Amino acid sequence: MEKNDELMAVLLGEPSPAQAGDSADRYAEAERDMAAVREQLRRIGDGLAQKAPGREESAPVRSRQRGRRRLFALVASVAVALLGTGTAYLVAHNGTMNGESAAKLTYEGIIACSSTVAEGTVERVEPAGGHDRYRIVLDVDRYYKPAGGERQLSFTEEGANVPAYYKTGVRMLVLVSSIPGEMPETYRAGDPPYGESPPGAARDALEEGRQRVERALPGARGLECSGAG
Repeated sequence: MEKNDELMAVLLGEPSPAQAGDSADRYAEAERDMAAVREQLRRIGDGLAQKAPGREESAPVRSRQRGRRRLFALVASVAVALLGTGTAYLVAHNGTMNGESAAKLTYEGIIACSSTVAEGTVERVEPAGGHDRYRIVLDVDRYYKPAGGERQLSFTEEGANVPAYYKTGVRMLVLVSSIPGEMPETYRAGDPPYGESPPGAARDALEEGRQRVERALPGARGLECSGAG
């Protein structure tokens, strides 16, 4: 067994190798390495949570999920830096972290875990039953995933300010998750960029979303989403 084997065993929660000697020593070293990584990531996450600007008044609860996805992308970057690209690749394709689908550690993984990625204009918003639950109908003029689809796309969203956010006539890019219970991710025309592209690279959130999707689509092909229903 090489050190990366023990590191992967620790990462995936597998038991310590039964044999003694160098293998057991490497496993113990891998445990210490991962403990250090987790502590650093906890500190980074705490710092991001404290510094994140408040946007709750203009966006549904879904924005917190976007922040969580950004943190997972950061986790992937840290994994590459500290553990090597080979281990990070295996984590992104096969492992899990704190109950989340590991494929979603990257933006390619977010697209892999999306059943539909489309751009269009909000046609209407209507109650969908339940407390603050709404059905949004989007007139689509461009499908990124799948290659084609119906002229209208419908999806659900929750939150008291959903009708104010999904205004009739507003243009947006929508990533509808294939994971049960997960809200869609959106990029709305006219909103400031979320800072996910280099400064000045996008005029608004919609353009930034287009750039991210177009960059990530090739890498998303062939990826599996373990959390999909």
